[in-house]
Amino acid sequence: MKLQFKIQQYQTDAVNAVVDLFKGQEKQSTTFTLAQDDTQMTMLENELGVGNSLLISDDVMLQNMRDIQHRNRLEMSDDLHNRQFGVDMETGTGKSYVFTKTIFELNKQYGFTKFIIVVPSVAIREGIYKSFQITADHFAEQYDNVPCHYFIYDPKKLNQVKDFAANTDIEIMIINIDAFRKSENIINQEHDRLNGIPAMRYIQDTNPIVIIDEPQSVDSTDKAKSAIASLNPLCVFRYSATHKEKINIMYRLTPVDAYQMGLVKQISVSSNSVVGDFNKPYVRLISVSHENGFSARIEIDKAHKSGKVERKPVTVKNNSELFMLSGERDLYEGYTIAGIECASGREYIEFTNGDRLPLGKSMGDIDENVLKRAQIRRTIETHLDKEIMFLEKGIKVLSLFFIDEVAKYRTVEGEKGIYAEMFEECYAELIAMPRYAPIRERFSDNCHNGYFSQDRKGNLKNTRGDTLDDYDTYNTIMKDKEWLLSFDCPLRFIFSHSALKEGWDNPNVFQVCTLIEQKSNFTCRQKIGRGLRLCVNQNGERIDDREINTLHVMANESFAEFADTLQKEIEQETGMKFGVLDIGLFADLTIPETKVVEATVTETQAAQVVEALKSVGAIDKSGAVVDTLKPEEIKLPEELEPVKEAVIAVAKKAETVSAASLANVSVAQTVAVEREATQEEKKELIQHFVEQGYADKKTHKKKDTLKNALESGTLNLPERYEAARERVENILKKDEPRVPVRDASRDVVVRLNKQVVISPEFQALWDKIKYKTRYCVDFDENELIRKSADELRRLPAIPKARVVTTTAEIDVKRSGIGYTETSTRTIDIEDVQNKLPDFLRMTDEECFISRKAYIQILRESGRMRDFLNNPQKFMELFIETVKTVLHDMEIEGIRYTKLEGEEYYFLEVFDNEELPANLDVNAVAVKNSAYDYIIYDSTSVERPFAVALDNDPDVKMFFKIPKKFKIETPIGTYNPDWAVYMDKDGVEKLYFVIETKGTTKRHELRTPEQQKIHCGERHFEAISDGAEFREAKSWREFKIGV
Repeated sequence: MKLQFKIQQYQTDAVNAVVDLFKGQEKQSTTFTLAQDDTQMTMLENELGVGNSLLISDDVMLQNMRDIQHRNRLEMSDDLHNRQFGVDMETGTGKSYVFTKTIFELNKQYGFTKFIIVVPSVAIREGIYKSFQITADHFAEQYDNVPCHYFIYDPKKLNQVKDFAANTDIEIMIINIDAFRKSENIINQEHDRLNGIPAMRYIQDTNPIVIIDEPQSVDSTDKAKSAIASLNPLCVFRYSATHKEKINIMYRLTPVDAYQMGLVKQISVSSNSVVGDFNKPYVRLISVSHENGFSARIEIDKAHKSGKVERKPVTVKNNSELFMLSGERDLYEGYTIAGIECASGREYIEFTNGDRLPLGKSMGDIDENVLKRAQIRRTIETHLDKEIMFLEKGIKVLSLFFIDEVAKYRTVEGEKGIYAEMFEECYAELIAMPRYAPIRERFSDNCHNGYFSQDRKGNLKNTRGDTLDDYDTYNTIMKDKEWLLSFDCPLRFIFSHSALKEGWDNPNVFQVCTLIEQKSNFTCRQKIGRGLRLCVNQNGERIDDREINTLHVMANESFAEFADTLQKEIEQETGMKFGVLDIGLFADLTIPETKVVEATVTETQAAQVVEALKSVGAIDKSGAVVDTLKPEEIKLPEELEPVKEAVIAVAKKAETVSAASLANVSVAQTVAVEREATQEEKKELIQHFVEQGYADKKTHKKKDTLKNALESGTLNLPERYEAARERVENILKKDEPRVPVRDASRDVVVRLNKQVVISPEFQALWDKIKYKTRYCVDFDENELIRKSADELRRLPAIPKARVVTTTAEIDVKRSGIGYTETSTRTIDIEDVQNKLPDFLRMTDEECFISRKAYIQILRESGRMRDFLNNPQKFMELFIETVKTVLHDMEIEGIRYTKLEGEEYYFLEVFDNEELPANLDVNAVAVKNSAYDYIIYDSTSVERPFAVALDNDPDVKMFFKIPKKFKIETPIGTYNPDWAVYMDKDGVEKLYFVIETKGTTKRHELRTPEQQKIHCGERHFEAISDGAEFREAKSWREFKIGV
């Protein structure tokens, strides 16, 4: 097996967030290129090696940084912090891939060649090295086989450091922070092999770009920070999902973003609980605390006034009587808290009878091994169910068990421990069931194994996961990742010890079972982190299907506790706040406004006006105004209203109205514009909501009063924001961005409804939409030149380089020192000798039209002076403008033709496979459709649409069109939403293909959505077989219009 990779937009965005920092830097094409600044000339070739060189000023880089942060909706920084920058990416989204691609892109665009990746541990070091190996062919293809050498620093091979410094190709060193953090490290000592020079001096002369993987574990101390600075880095890029120090964040992909975008597996949790066992004095110690006095959180069986007993958490202090707290249950008579111990590792509570209860333990409960056995059985059962589901998809399923003691799986004598025995008993019982017969032959006696660290004598031992003894374990289980993912490897169930640190994961882990004590510091984030990556098939291809990519956690706690704990961990580790009003919530808020602009009547508009006036008899064939015409009564089509005043002015003079007399006449035009809300406006909104009692004054946490105001339509909003009311309300109505954890008991299997698909109604509907088409695009190059030139003319003037002076008043208060900007002034820098880039070569690489067309666009735009003022900025705007115009013309001129004899075959589109879903998340039961459940993408639009269709007696048949039904377009494939067959008045049969969105106003959709819907409309017009393409927001509104 060989893992495959593909270009993904979010990863490209993360790469660009770093690469664009260097905008304005020319590519270093030779080691003898000179770099010039205000004071000196410096060679890229230094005393001990060939190094990177920064050819832009810090001021330029600062502005680039702020532009990128603004583009990515991030807080804008005012300081480069010694050119340190952060990239925030959730675990499992390809962080290593991103910084590897960034290296190649920085070399391609700017010629940088020296890179050092600093890591905190052996596991991560080996993981990154493995990542370079498995992506080597992918990046070689992407970047024309550019030479690249990567290696792990080895103090026994210092010549590698010398080669790193001297070579002119891409050089990448992977090194542990511990290898150079201390002055006594070999890398910092003088060596005869290096002519008496420390290896560190060679590194320093290269001005390397330093990449820190997991900086919270690398440079968390002053000594580590000094070590990073000793590398003499050109820049430092910090990549992590859990930054402790957020320094100049350039790109952010939060855990919630990753889950909602489907970039990692969704999460399902199974938990075991005991029901009805209230016959003993049950107590479980959940937590202890010494804040505001000693206290503990325990779980007991509490009686309500009705006599019903429930297991509830309560808080206790010294002398608390469980008899009273339990609702005076006699079982707890004499159980009084005598002491609470909070010392780390020794947490417990003590009763007056002398009994002690350690953290995470319980008394009066059933044997914990009964629950452990249930967890193991559920894990195996879920695993086997997925093996059945993925039988034909080529996806190997892996399950991971974390245990608290090695001896519970394998004893010192090498015998089976209690967990191994439980596993084999449960496995034998389950695999013998008839429903697992199709996969039985795939499994062997070697399907499970344990991977544990050993001491020097070969004895298995419990470790933390980051010791030298863990290195061999890492090699065994993770280094041969492709082998573990292939069907040739019999291993499917993996038992391991310890809270494995960063770097330990596998994309095909679908089950995680935690057979550990609850007091363990193994966090929810660590549990799910081992299996968050999207799975791969036997061809090494990543599978993006959300229905397949679900990570099932067999947890010690309830799924509600798990979700709550996970949320708290995300808040602590990432700084995210859930359910809070903050500026980030309004990142995309725009405010509609109108303004009057001066425009000119275009030749096209002038010609359309003349034709419109002739058609209503306002002018004769020669253009003369008829005597009876009253100019103020002239009526024009809605799209020509902006030029009406100019037409009236010409008509009042009784002149001959012609296209020539109207073209280029100036008109005042009122246009609707959108502007982004300023930071001050966003702060003002939040403060207003706090004052209205919608959020807490201190924490800004949302209150129920806000929810009630939104539901009743009584949200109090400042008058100046009334035009944006709908947008503000939509932002506030969004669900709190909790990580979705679903209840496994609500899982269902979606199957094809065979009785429905053989019915005449289904066949009639399918026959209306099953035909294939092909498209062609047609555009006039002269029109492209004209439109591109027009767009370029409309762009604001591109100034020369400027000096910006900002003045601010410093405001010192008890709450802190702040400032208020009072004025800003700019001064053009004159007589700058700009080096002109190769305009035609750059445009050839980005756009695909003739060079003659480029030159004509440039000439007709009249913007040559701008090109001379600021060549790079103009070239970027030129390419962006031409590509946008070309793209729009392709879509506008698209034509579809029905392919005779070619159609989508039923079995090609409708899978006979079983699809996993969840009734609380993405599925609803239906009767009149091809599947017994509809899997929906939207709870606000698609789910109610499906329910309405299924409940409407006029709808004889409907189905959500499967994703395999794809219509080709110039911007990717398009998959329409619904196919519907209904009777109207019991007589007329109507067939529809329906696209459902939150709005039927196409201009309110994103441009790519508009364009794909436009292409879908043209496709079904070309078929013209009775199925009408429509757009809808709800079934009720749609049906009224039929």
